[in-house]
Amino acid sequence: MSLLSLPLLAFPLLAQEFSTLTLQQSTNLQDWTNIEITPDILTANGTLQLPNETPERFFRLELSLNESITPSMVLIPGGSFAMGNSVSGDTISDAPAVTVSVSEFFMAKHEVTAALWRSVRTWGLAHGYSDLAAGGFKGAEHPIHSITWYDMVKWCNALSEMHGLTPVYSVNDAVMKTGTSEPTAEWSANGYRLPTEAEWEKAARGGVTNKRFVWGDVIMHYLANYSSNAAQSYDVSPTRGTHPTYLTPFQPFSSPVGSFPANSFGLFDMAGNSWEFCWDRYGAASYEDGASDPRGAESGTGRVLRGGGWRDTSNTCRLAFRFSTSPTATDNSVGFRVARNVSP
Repeated sequence: MSLLSLPLLAFPLLAQEFSTLTLQQSTNLQDWTNIEITPDILTANGTLQLPNETPERFFRLELSLNESITPSMVLIPGGSFAMGNSVSGDTISDAPAVTVSVSEFFMAKHEVTAALWRSVRTWGLAHGYSDLAAGGFKGAEHPIHSITWYDMVKWCNALSEMHGLTPVYSVNDAVMKTGTSEPTAEWSANGYRLPTEAEWEKAARGGVTNKRFVWGDVIMHYLANYSSNAAQSYDVSPTRGTHPTYLTPFQPFSSPVGSFPANSFGLFDMAGNSWEFCWDRYGAASYEDGASDPRGAESGTGRVLRGGGWRDTSNTCRLAFRFSTSPTATDNSVGFRVARNVSP
Protein backbone atom coordinates (compact mmCIF):
# COMPACT_ATOMS: atom_id res chain seq x y z
CA MET A 1 0.00 0.00 0.00
CA SER A 2 1.40 3.39 -0.96
CA LEU A 3 1.49 6.26 1.49
CA LEU A 4 0.46 9.86 1.00
CA SER A 5 2.84 12.23 2.83
CA LEU A 6 1.51 15.56 4.09
CA PRO A 7 4.21 17.96 5.33
CA LEU A 8 3.20 19.59 8.59
CA LEU A 9 6.15 21.90 9.06
CA ALA A 10 4.60 23.99 11.82
CA PHE A 11 3.53 21.04 13.95
CA PRO A 12 6.08 21.52 16.78
CA LEU A 13 4.93 25.13 17.21
CA LEU A 14 1.26 24.30 16.90
CA ALA A 15 1.57 21.50 19.42
CA GLN A 16 2.83 24.01 21.99
CA GLU A 17 0.13 26.57 21.36
CA PHE A 18 -3.00 24.49 20.79
CA SER A 19 -4.62 21.81 22.90
CA THR A 20 -6.07 19.78 20.03
CA LEU A 21 -4.99 19.30 16.45
CA THR A 22 -7.70 17.56 14.41
CA LEU A 23 -7.07 16.19 10.91
CA GLN A 24 -10.14 15.93 8.71
CA GLN A 25 -10.85 14.50 5.26
CA SER A 26 -13.56 15.04 2.67
CA THR A 27 -14.34 13.97 -0.88
CA ASN A 28 -16.58 16.96 -1.63
CA LEU A 29 -15.32 19.83 0.56
CA GLN A 30 -18.67 19.78 2.39
CA ASP A 31 -18.83 16.62 4.45
CA TRP A 32 -15.81 16.23 6.74
CA THR A 33 -14.78 13.28 8.90
CA ASN A 34 -12.02 13.13 11.46
CA ILE A 35 -8.83 11.11 11.08
CA GLU A 36 -7.19 10.25 14.37
CA ILE A 37 -3.60 11.48 14.52
CA THR A 38 -1.78 8.46 15.90
CA PRO A 39 1.95 7.83 16.38
CA ASP A 40 2.07 5.59 13.30
CA ILE A 41 0.94 8.38 10.94
CA LEU A 42 2.80 11.28 12.54
CA THR A 43 6.51 10.99 11.85
CA ALA A 44 9.29 12.48 13.95
CA ASN A 45 9.96 15.20 11.40
CA GLY A 46 6.39 16.46 11.51
CA THR A 47 4.99 14.72 8.41
CA LEU A 48 1.62 12.97 8.31
CA GLN A 49 1.67 9.71 6.36
CA LEU A 50 -1.73 8.45 5.28
CA PRO A 51 -2.87 5.56 3.07
CA ASN A 52 -3.08 6.79 -0.55
CA GLU A 53 -6.65 5.70 -1.05
CA THR A 54 -9.28 6.46 -3.70
CA PRO A 55 -11.44 8.36 -4.36
CA GLU A 56 -9.48 11.58 -4.31
CA ARG A 57 -9.65 13.30 -0.94
CA PHE A 58 -9.15 16.72 0.54
CA PHE A 59 -7.57 17.32 3.91
CA ARG A 60 -7.71 20.11 6.47
CA LEU A 61 -6.48 20.74 9.99
CA GLU A 62 -8.77 22.02 12.71
CA LEU A 63 -7.00 23.76 15.58
CA SER A 64 -8.54 24.25 19.01
CA LEU A 65 -6.86 26.73 21.31
CA ASN A 66 -5.83 25.50 24.72
CA GLU A 67 -8.27 27.39 26.90
CA SER A 68 -6.19 26.64 30.00
CA ILE A 69 -3.43 28.98 28.77
CA THR A 70 -2.99 31.47 31.55
CA PRO A 71 -0.16 33.20 33.39
CA SER A 72 0.86 31.74 36.73
CA MET A 73 -0.13 34.33 39.32
CA VAL A 74 1.02 35.13 42.86
CA LEU A 75 -1.04 36.89 45.52
CA ILE A 76 0.56 40.17 46.59
CA PRO A 77 -0.70 41.26 50.02
CA GLY A 78 -2.28 44.65 50.38
CA GLY A 79 -1.20 47.36 52.77
CA SER A 80 1.23 50.22 53.01
CA PHE A 81 4.87 50.07 51.99
CA ALA A 82 7.86 52.35 51.57
CA MET A 83 7.93 53.38 47.90
CA GLY A 84 10.73 55.29 46.20
CA ASN A 85 14.39 55.72 47.05
CA SER A 86 15.34 55.34 50.69
CA VAL A 87 18.94 54.19 50.18
CA SER A 88 21.42 56.62 51.69
CA GLY A 89 23.90 57.90 49.13
CA ASP A 90 21.77 56.97 46.09
CA THR A 91 20.23 59.64 43.92
CA ILE A 92 16.95 59.06 42.10
CA SER A 93 15.51 62.53 41.68
CA ASP A 94 12.05 61.44 40.49
CA ALA A 95 11.44 58.77 43.15
CA PRO A 96 11.13 60.45 46.55
CA ALA A 97 10.69 58.23 49.58
CA VAL A 98 6.99 58.04 50.47
CA THR A 99 4.59 55.64 52.10
CA VAL A 100 1.69 54.50 49.93
CA SER A 101 -0.79 51.67 50.16
CA VAL A 102 -2.20 49.29 47.59
CA SER A 103 -5.02 46.78 47.74
CA GLU A 104 -4.12 43.10 47.47
CA PHE A 105 -3.81 41.86 43.90
CA PHE A 106 -2.42 39.07 41.78
CA MET A 107 0.84 39.50 39.87
CA ALA A 108 2.23 37.17 37.22
CA LYS A 109 5.28 35.21 38.33
CA HIS A 110 6.96 35.79 34.98
CA GLU A 111 7.23 38.32 32.22
CA VAL A 112 4.90 37.46 29.34
CA THR A 113 6.70 34.93 27.18
CA ALA A 114 6.68 34.68 23.41
CA ALA A 115 4.76 31.39 23.63
CA LEU A 116 2.01 32.90 25.77
CA TRP A 117 1.86 36.05 23.63
CA ARG A 118 1.51 34.06 20.40
CA SER A 119 -1.18 31.80 21.81
CA VAL A 120 -3.37 34.66 23.02
CA ARG A 121 -2.67 36.68 19.88
CA THR A 122 -3.84 33.80 17.70
CA TRP A 123 -7.10 33.65 19.65
CA GLY A 124 -7.42 37.43 19.51
CA LEU A 125 -6.98 37.65 15.74
CA ALA A 126 -9.93 35.28 15.39
CA HIS A 127 -12.07 37.34 17.78
CA GLY A 128 -11.84 40.93 16.60
CA TYR A 129 -8.33 41.89 17.74
CA SER A 130 -7.24 42.63 14.22
CA ASP A 131 -4.00 44.55 14.74
CA LEU A 132 -2.20 42.79 17.59
CA ALA A 133 1.50 42.89 16.71
CA ALA A 134 3.40 39.66 16.21
CA GLY A 135 6.26 41.04 18.31
CA GLY A 136 9.76 39.63 18.50
CA PHE A 137 11.34 36.94 20.61
CA LYS A 138 14.54 35.03 21.25
CA GLY A 139 12.75 31.81 22.10
CA ALA A 140 9.38 30.53 23.24
CA GLU A 141 10.16 30.99 26.94
CA HIS A 142 11.93 34.33 26.54
CA PRO A 143 10.05 37.62 27.07
CA ILE A 144 8.03 38.91 24.15
CA HIS A 145 9.40 42.23 22.87
CA SER A 146 8.97 44.86 20.16
CA ILE A 147 5.33 45.47 20.99
CA THR A 148 3.74 48.75 22.02
CA TRP A 149 2.01 49.63 25.26
CA TYR A 150 -1.24 49.69 23.26
CA ASP A 151 -0.58 46.15 22.04
CA MET A 152 -0.13 45.06 25.65
CA VAL A 153 -3.41 46.65 26.73
CA LYS A 154 -5.35 45.01 23.90
CA TRP A 155 -3.65 41.68 24.53
CA CYS A 156 -4.71 41.85 28.20
CA ASN A 157 -8.30 42.29 27.02
CA ALA A 158 -7.98 39.31 24.69
CA LEU A 159 -6.57 37.14 27.49
CA SER A 160 -9.47 38.21 29.70
CA GLU A 161 -12.10 37.34 27.10
CA MET A 162 -10.43 33.99 26.42
CA HIS A 163 -11.16 33.04 30.02
CA GLY A 164 -14.60 34.59 30.34
CA LEU A 165 -13.39 37.51 32.44
CA THR A 166 -14.44 41.13 32.17
CA PRO A 167 -11.91 43.14 30.12
CA VAL A 168 -10.40 46.10 31.94
CA TYR A 169 -9.75 48.48 29.04
CA SER A 170 -12.33 50.23 26.89
CA VAL A 171 -12.64 53.05 24.36
CA ASN A 172 -15.97 54.87 24.11
CA ASP A 173 -17.56 52.22 26.36
CA ALA A 174 -16.52 49.38 24.02
CA VAL A 175 -13.86 46.76 24.73
CA MET A 176 -10.58 48.00 23.28
CA LYS A 177 -9.62 45.54 20.57
CA THR A 178 -7.92 47.66 17.91
CA GLY A 179 -6.25 51.00 17.38
CA THR A 180 -4.29 53.38 19.57
CA SER A 181 -7.02 55.49 21.16
CA GLU A 182 -6.51 56.39 24.79
CA PRO A 183 -8.18 53.62 26.82
CA THR A 184 -10.20 53.94 29.99
CA ALA A 185 -9.52 51.43 32.76
CA GLU A 186 -12.36 49.86 34.73
CA TRP A 187 -10.49 49.12 37.94
CA SER A 188 -13.25 46.94 39.40
CA ALA A 189 -13.15 44.52 36.44
CA ASN A 190 -11.78 41.03 37.09
CA GLY A 191 -9.78 40.73 33.87
CA TYR A 192 -6.05 40.88 33.23
CA ARG A 193 -4.32 44.25 33.12
CA LEU A 194 -1.01 46.03 33.43
CA PRO A 195 0.07 46.65 37.02
CA THR A 196 0.15 50.19 38.31
CA GLU A 197 3.57 51.56 39.12
CA ALA A 198 2.85 51.33 42.84
CA GLU A 199 1.71 47.72 42.47
CA TRP A 200 4.82 46.91 40.47
CA GLU A 201 7.15 48.28 43.14
CA LYS A 202 5.19 46.67 45.96
CA ALA A 203 5.50 43.31 44.18
CA ALA A 204 9.14 43.80 43.21
CA ARG A 205 10.23 44.66 46.74
CA GLY A 206 8.81 41.48 48.20
CA GLY A 207 8.68 43.14 51.60
CA VAL A 208 12.21 44.56 51.40
CA THR A 209 12.83 48.13 52.58
CA ASN A 210 15.91 50.36 52.53
CA LYS A 211 17.64 48.20 49.93
CA ARG A 212 18.76 48.89 46.35
CA PHE A 213 17.70 45.49 45.13
CA VAL A 214 15.31 42.86 46.36
CA TRP A 215 18.22 40.68 47.51
CA GLY A 216 20.30 43.46 49.10
CA ASP A 217 22.57 46.36 48.14
CA VAL A 218 24.90 44.79 45.54
CA ILE A 219 24.28 43.14 42.18
CA MET A 220 26.08 40.59 40.01
CA HIS A 221 25.34 38.40 37.01
CA TYR A 222 24.47 35.51 39.28
CA LEU A 223 21.36 37.43 40.31
CA ALA A 224 20.07 39.11 37.14
CA ASN A 225 20.43 39.53 33.39
CA TYR A 226 21.82 43.04 32.86
CA SER A 227 24.94 44.75 31.51
CA SER A 228 27.57 44.93 34.23
CA ASN A 229 29.62 48.10 34.56
CA ALA A 230 32.31 48.95 37.10
CA ALA A 231 31.12 52.57 37.19
CA GLN A 232 28.61 51.58 39.89
CA SER A 233 30.38 50.59 43.09
CA TYR A 234 27.52 48.30 44.02
CA ASP A 235 27.97 46.30 40.80
CA VAL A 236 30.36 43.60 42.00
CA SER A 237 29.87 41.10 39.20
CA PRO A 238 33.07 39.19 38.32
CA THR A 239 31.93 39.30 34.67
CA ARG A 240 31.37 42.62 32.90
CA GLY A 241 29.22 43.77 30.04
CA THR A 242 26.28 41.77 28.71
CA HIS A 243 25.55 38.60 30.66
CA PRO A 244 27.99 36.03 29.19
CA THR A 245 25.52 33.16 29.43
CA TYR A 246 23.10 34.84 27.03
CA LEU A 247 25.53 36.61 24.72
CA THR A 248 24.61 35.09 21.36
CA PRO A 249 25.33 36.22 17.77
CA PHE A 250 22.02 38.05 17.51
CA GLN A 251 20.12 40.33 19.85
CA PRO A 252 18.20 40.34 22.06
CA PHE A 253 20.43 38.81 24.73
CA SER A 254 17.44 37.98 26.89
CA SER A 255 17.21 34.94 29.15
CA PRO A 256 14.37 32.44 29.54
CA VAL A 257 11.99 33.72 32.18
CA GLY A 258 12.69 32.33 35.64
CA SER A 259 16.42 31.84 35.06
CA PHE A 260 17.38 33.76 38.21
CA PRO A 261 16.32 33.56 41.86
CA ALA A 262 12.80 34.73 42.69
CA ASN A 263 12.02 37.36 45.29
CA SER A 264 10.24 36.50 48.52
CA PHE A 265 6.84 36.78 46.81
CA GLY A 266 7.90 34.19 44.24
CA LEU A 267 8.27 36.65 41.34
CA PHE A 268 11.07 36.26 38.80
CA ASP A 269 13.06 38.81 36.78
CA MET A 270 11.87 41.88 38.65
CA ALA A 271 15.38 43.19 37.97
CA GLY A 272 16.86 42.93 34.48
CA ASN A 273 16.01 40.75 31.48
CA SER A 274 13.17 42.93 30.19
CA TRP A 275 11.89 46.38 31.07
CA GLU A 276 8.24 46.15 32.12
CA PHE A 277 5.54 48.62 31.15
CA CYS A 278 3.11 49.77 33.83
CA TRP A 279 -0.29 51.39 33.39
CA ASP A 280 0.73 54.80 34.74
CA ARG A 281 1.53 57.92 32.83
CA TYR A 282 4.88 59.23 33.99
CA GLY A 283 4.50 61.88 36.69
CA ALA A 284 4.62 62.53 40.40
CA ALA A 285 1.08 61.42 41.26
CA SER A 286 2.18 57.99 42.46
CA TYR A 287 4.61 59.58 44.92
CA GLU A 288 2.24 61.46 47.21
CA ASP A 289 2.87 60.42 50.78
CA GLY A 290 -0.10 58.52 52.14
CA ALA A 291 -1.65 57.86 48.71
CA SER A 292 -3.95 54.85 48.39
CA ASP A 293 -3.91 52.80 45.17
CA PRO A 294 -2.23 55.57 43.11
CA ARG A 295 -2.55 55.15 39.35
CA GLY A 296 -0.24 57.76 37.95
CA ALA A 297 -0.59 61.21 36.44
CA GLU A 298 -3.87 62.32 34.88
CA SER A 299 -2.15 63.68 31.79
CA GLY A 300 1.04 63.24 29.83
CA THR A 301 2.25 61.03 27.01
CA GLY A 302 4.97 58.79 28.45
CA ARG A 303 4.12 55.53 30.22
CA VAL A 304 6.23 54.19 33.07
CA LEU A 305 8.82 51.45 32.64
CA ARG A 306 10.35 49.58 35.57
CA GLY A 307 12.96 46.92 36.29
CA GLY A 308 15.75 47.47 33.77
CA GLY A 309 16.68 45.23 30.87
CA TRP A 310 19.38 42.91 29.56
CA ARG A 311 21.42 45.67 27.92
CA ASP A 312 21.09 48.27 30.68
CA THR A 313 23.46 48.90 33.56
CA SER A 314 22.88 47.99 37.18
CA ASN A 315 21.56 51.39 38.23
CA THR A 316 18.40 50.77 36.20
CA CYS A 317 17.79 47.52 38.07
CA ARG A 318 17.37 49.30 41.39
CA LEU A 319 13.97 48.86 43.00
CA ALA A 320 13.20 52.57 42.93
CA PHE A 321 14.52 53.40 39.45
CA ARG A 322 11.95 54.80 37.00
CA PHE A 323 11.94 55.38 33.28
CA SER A 324 9.30 56.26 30.71
CA THR A 325 8.72 56.11 26.99
CA SER A 326 5.98 56.66 24.45
CA PRO A 327 3.18 54.07 24.44
CA THR A 328 3.78 53.70 20.69
CA ALA A 329 7.49 52.90 21.10
CA THR A 330 8.91 49.41 20.68
CA ASP A 331 12.25 47.98 21.77
CA ASN A 332 13.82 44.54 22.01
CA SER A 333 14.48 45.00 25.72
CA VAL A 334 10.94 46.05 26.68
CA GLY A 335 8.11 43.71 27.67
CA PHE A 336 5.57 43.40 30.48
CA ARG A 337 3.83 41.18 32.99
CA VAL A 338 0.17 41.11 33.94
CA ALA A 339 -1.82 41.72 37.11
CA ARG A 340 -5.39 40.98 38.22
CA ASN A 341 -7.73 42.06 40.96
CA VAL A 342 -8.42 39.61 43.77
CA SER A 343 -12.15 40.29 44.01
CA PRO A 344 -14.28 38.97 41.13
